[in-house]
Amino acid sequence: MGSAGVFVGLAGCSSSNKAETTEPPETDMPTDTPTDTPTETPTETESATGTVSIIHDTHLQGRYGELDNAENIANYIGLMDQLNEEYPNALRLGVGDDLASSVLSSVFDGKHIVDALNAGSLDYDGFGNHDFDMGPDTFREQVANSDFPWLSANTIDGETGEVFAKEEGAKKYVLTEVDGITVGLTGILTEETPNVATVGNAEVLEPAPALQEVVPQMREEGADVVVVLSHVASPVVEEEVAPKVDGVDAYVGDHAALAYETPKVVNGSLVSIIGDEFKYLAELHLEVEDGEVVSHEFTRHSLAEEVERGLEPNPEVADLMRSYRDRLEEEVGAEIGRTETTLDAREKVVRREESNLGNYVAEKMRNHLDADVDVALMNGGGIRTDSQYEPGTLTQRDIVNIFPFGNRLTVLEVTGETLLATLENGVSEVERLSGRFPQVAGMEYTYDMNNEVGDRITEVTVNGEAIDPDATYSLATNNFVSGGGDGYEMLADVPRILKPVNGPLLSSLLIRRIEAETPIAPERDGRITINNATWETIVSKKVPLLA
Repeated sequence: MGSAGVFVGLAGCSSSNKAETTEPPETDMPTDTPTDTPTETPTETESATGTVSIIHDTHLQGRYGELDNAENIANYIGLMDQLNEEYPNALRLGVGDDLASSVLSSVFDGKHIVDALNAGSLDYDGFGNHDFDMGPDTFREQVANSDFPWLSANTIDGETGEVFAKEEGAKKYVLTEVDGITVGLTGILTEETPNVATVGNAEVLEPAPALQEVVPQMREEGADVVVVLSHVASPVVEEEVAPKVDGVDAYVGDHAALAYETPKVVNGSLVSIIGDEFKYLAELHLEVEDGEVVSHEFTRHSLAEEVERGLEPNPEVADLMRSYRDRLEEEVGAEIGRTETTLDAREKVVRREESNLGNYVAEKMRNHLDADVDVALMNGGGIRTDSQYEPGTLTQRDIVNIFPFGNRLTVLEVTGETLLATLENGVSEVERLSGRFPQVAGMEYTYDMNNEVGDRITEVTVNGEAIDPDATYSLATNNFVSGGGDGYEMLADVPRILKPVNGPLLSSLLIRRIEAETPIAPERDGRITINNATWETIVSKKVPLLA
């Protein structure tokens, strides 16, 4: 059941009453007007009164779910359809993290999600950090494939200063007419994005200053209601964004995977949080009188409960699920080899201690070239699924699912001092089970999580000898880490021995090696040691897991 009732007697209208303002020709545009936003000011009429109905979230993470499980994308879109039957003018809003990461994303580059959202008549989507997982060029391509605009106030092209992917259809904001009410819509993206995804020349600005610029522009152009599609962690919105930004009526969405039973109110703004993937869908109504929001009504829909009550899936999206699953089976269903030991991809292992799977990956990265490089480092966050793989068959799907990001092998030249800095960064957020934790090959290290950040590495050996800060070492890693992701900025400008453009995809490299070496039997050998800490100690210090 929903967490609250909905309005009755809402002003009804057909979908034709929802119309977005359009951009005038460039020749008619004032030189001081942003070229990536609608500029047509709605004709002044008597003060707007009525209801703006919103259906939000997405956070699909590149996943479809299973047809025999209630929580799947066809039922999710089906619930949107059902709500639109009751409220035909409702806006369908996404908040990003839709294109990735999943095995489907690795094979189809997120197009499977765009196809489903196109079929599901999404009105607008926001940028999420995982939408960059397959690189900025792929994100641009999927923005172009979308029938709906993607919105972001704080993600810009570093070369042009315009909104990222503007040429493909992205916008800083839009104004749209709903039942006589002008609604301004924009989006914000978490500032963590450049540290957890490959963004190329995209720059992510601080959300609050970006909104301080964009919200007044929307108001000046006639917005009666302002809604922000938020992919910023809700505690950050509530403590650092909403208190600093006036004029926002609602923030919808999150980056922290929380789900509120009812919105919070901060500085006069609603903060509506509904979780990720397919568990919940939010229905939010904003009652407007004389051009101002005077009240709201909210319902949190449980998808599983709605299916029990007879919810029908969207048939077109269900057909897409079948089609893409069949294509996926053809692509990645074949057996590639076997493992004789249980492969450990659990987050509590790969993000805080030695993993036999982490060892295997790092070793294959290290010895890919004709001559072994000195050391290898794989960030634990690049090892996904949070699962164990028992002895037996391995398929291409298994490997692509574990390594879904499209990362490529790169080899760097670093000093011992830089290598020490990379390890310090890798263990700097172990309490949070941060994805930066280093799985390694060619070296052994010990860390003490009770020490201050920056002084946690207590011992390092390279090929059995104490590390020399002044020596030069070759380091195999992936292009995300080498580009400065996960806080590894110290690697961004070091010399490249093997550039990512010439390196293989990690998933492809591992598939080939498993095929050649099967059966495999990786083990732990003590290359990572934790001093003065038990897992219980780590849990006691742990803060919410990073996405």
